[in-house]
Amino acid sequence: MSPPRTPQRTFSPERRFRIQLNVLGSILALLVIVALVNYLSARHYRRYQWAADERYALSAETRRVLEAITNEVRVTILFDRNHELFGPVSGLLREYAYACPSLAVEHLDYNRDPGRAELLTARYSLPGEADDLVVFDAGGRVKVVRSTELSDYDVAALLAGAEEVRRVTFKGEPLFTSALAGLLQERQPVACFLTGHGEHDPASDENKMGYSRFAKLLQNKNIEVRKIALRGDSVVPDDCSLLIVAGPQARLDDTEVQKIERYLAEGGRMLALPSFYLAQRSETGLERLLRNWGLVVGEDYVFDPPNTARGNDLICTNFPAHPITKPLQGRSIYLVVARSITPLPIPGASGDAPRVQLLAATGKDGYTASGLSSSGVPRPDPARDRRGVVPIAAAVERGSIAGVTADRFSTRLVVVGESIFLGNETIVKASNWEFAGLAVNWLLDRPEHLAGIAPRPIQEYAIELSRSQLNRLIWLLLVVLPGAVLALGLVVWFRRRA
Repeated sequence: MSPPRTPQRTFSPERRFRIQLNVLGSILALLVIVALVNYLSARHYRRYQWAADERYALSAETRRVLEAITNEVRVTILFDRNHELFGPVSGLLREYAYACPSLAVEHLDYNRDPGRAELLTARYSLPGEADDLVVFDAGGRVKVVRSTELSDYDVAALLAGAEEVRRVTFKGEPLFTSALAGLLQERQPVACFLTGHGEHDPASDENKMGYSRFAKLLQNKNIEVRKIALRGDSVVPDDCSLLIVAGPQARLDDTEVQKIERYLAEGGRMLALPSFYLAQRSETGLERLLRNWGLVVGEDYVFDPPNTARGNDLICTNFPAHPITKPLQGRSIYLVVARSITPLPIPGASGDAPRVQLLAATGKDGYTASGLSSSGVPRPDPARDRRGVVPIAAAVERGSIAGVTADRFSTRLVVVGESIFLGNETIVKASNWEFAGLAVNWLLDRPEHLAGIAPRPIQEYAIELSRSQLNRLIWLLLVVLPGAVLALGLVVWFRRRA
């Protein structure tokens, strides 16, 4: 019988130590390589757009703007996370942050964190109802993009009687890029408020007549706000980008009107808000000036019984097609005491004549009244007043080609037959805030998007199934798939038992 064989050691302790050391070195080398790859990829990377959804793709124009940003820009997304635009907005701004390290993007849900939302609203003097918006802050210079500006809607479906208005485009990139480009502008536009005739004061916080919120809206658009007077030798300043005449209560003298006319003739821009109520049914001097620009400012009050909240006020939803009112389709503006603004046909007008386009009007049941009783009851005059659709706002343009960006010698006016609707208490009602911002953008030739950046179409996908196909799908999901898993489990159990 042979003696049992003594097992020999496969590896000596020294060899085992060398193997362990080699494995440890390999692991460390792998960790170093991973760290170096991550370090390099974090600084030298390239992102590719693989998704079919083009809402998150950045255009070359946007990338040029982002490359020009060197100082930090804080972007706050003040959105309810359940809002239908929260995903597209946050996703797109995430792409902005990837493309520009100077952008610091923060999400703030006002429902989950109301305290911080109130602090943000107070810091930027946003309206009390300010929600679902994006704030761009570059060292105190602020731009605000509201959720209501971010979509175009299918107006044809609305007019056809559709119960739900469908969004057809997403304007996130043009508006966000425009806001960032505005923060980079070296020259700040100047808005001059005319004073000396009881106009609304842009520095006043008074609820009804104060215009401090409107002034803040202008400042949020990187527009400097000034007050000017045209008495004596004073004229409209050369750097005045926009002249605002808001609800004068006293008459402008002839020399003041001539100075405004000269400013407009040289390519000026004006927002005129003549109030028949505040002027106590007296002429202000604007009537004659605006008549030369193709508008008749009515000596009347405008009413629309089906579209009123308190009787004498007006809820306007009739917006003819214009760049100012296009985003407001399906919405409304609220006016306290309106007067009519009617286009005046100019016989034999030349090609350089002012072009007038309506912005807002009453419904078909509207009418005008030349007087009111002491209790505020309208007193129409059949010889002077009218019934039907009554225009209450219009835009005038002269010196530019329709559809082409206006040059610095072209004149633009926006005239609304009311001024209290932009007061501190009223500007936040309905879509008054949006109307004011859109009117200012058009007057200063600040288009809704930069050249080359178009709104992105929204693609909708629908699965249409017949009743039999739906039943088969239900059986597949609720019976076949769970039953297959159960059957497989039973097969495995029986085999193990065997």
